[in-house]
Amino acid sequence: MLKKISILVFASVVACLFIGCANESVDKPRARESVAPTQLLPQEAEMLEVAGKGNTARVQELLNQGVNVNMRGPDSNTPIMEAVYGGHLDTVRLLLEHGADLSAKKRDGATALTLTANKDILELFKNVSSMVAAAAAGNNTILETFISKGTPINALSETGESALHAACWNGKVDTVKLLLERGADPQIRKADGASPVTLASGQKHEDIVALLNAAIEKKSQTGANRTTSPASSPAK
Repeated sequence: MLKKISILVFASVVACLFIGCANESVDKPRARESVAPTQLLPQEAEMLEVAGKGNTARVQELLNQGVNVNMRGPDSNTPIMEAVYGGHLDTVRLLLEHGADLSAKKRDGATALTLTANKDILELFKNVSSMVAAAAAGNNTILETFISKGTPINALSETGESALHAACWNGKVDTVKLLLERGADPQIRKADGASPVTLASGQKHEDIVALLNAAIEKKSQTGANRTTSPASSPAK
């Protein structure tokens, strides 16, 4: 009898040790995996800096070098947010001309519109929104008024769309023609990534799709001509 009890006690001890080890292996917290912070390319970090300082010439150079106008910084801040916060109207205008997005939000929810009280900048933003609304309605008279004021034609409003996007979606053929003639980018993307062709095609506006494709072809040919311009002939 004592022998049986000894065996049962031994078995219980072994079981407890095993279960304890098993629980330790399951319940022991794992070391947190290190998450690398967002790394900016040198040109991107410089873009945020020079936009904040209002160095419009350098911003233009960086855009020409291929830095995304809507690139994001560590706080999801964009170049136009930096320029707006610094009150640099010329830099803000340049960024809008290249498709800066007024609907973009920082991590704390701030947008370019909420980062400034500068009346001239706020007036510019208002004009962008009014221009997009005019394009959506196909009101070319009002649209021409804003274009003549120098309102950036490729700007993305607080709804994340440009005048061309609005016209394409709503099937305003004459407005699309006008915008393309005035320099609207036929390949500009909305905040959600949609292109003018995608919008027009989705709404079955095939005449607008044809206009856009022709403009894209013209744009590509112009770019090719710039990169393959013949070298000047040697002097005789």
